[in-house]
Amino acid sequence: MMTIMVKEADLDQIVVPEDHEVLDATALGRRLGLKRDTVLAYLSRRNFRRIPRPNRQLAMGPIWYEKSVREWEEKEDRARGK
Repeated sequence: MMTIMVKEADLDQIVVPEDHEVLDATALGRRLGLKRDTVLAYLSRRNFRRIPRPNRQLAMGPIWYEKSVREWEEKEDRARGK
């Protein structure tokens, strides 16, 4: 297996399709108006009424796909009658 090295300067040039953007707990918290610790507390309690389920669990922590967060927000808005 060949290791591929990516230069830090090249990271900003990597194009990611819109539906493939990912959010970590900090970014999800900002988006939902919560602190990172609050997101992680809900996650540890498996309280998915307040936050969406993460799409993947990585060594660095949970991640959410932008598309699935947007769909969850729309579903929550409909449930609340917004």
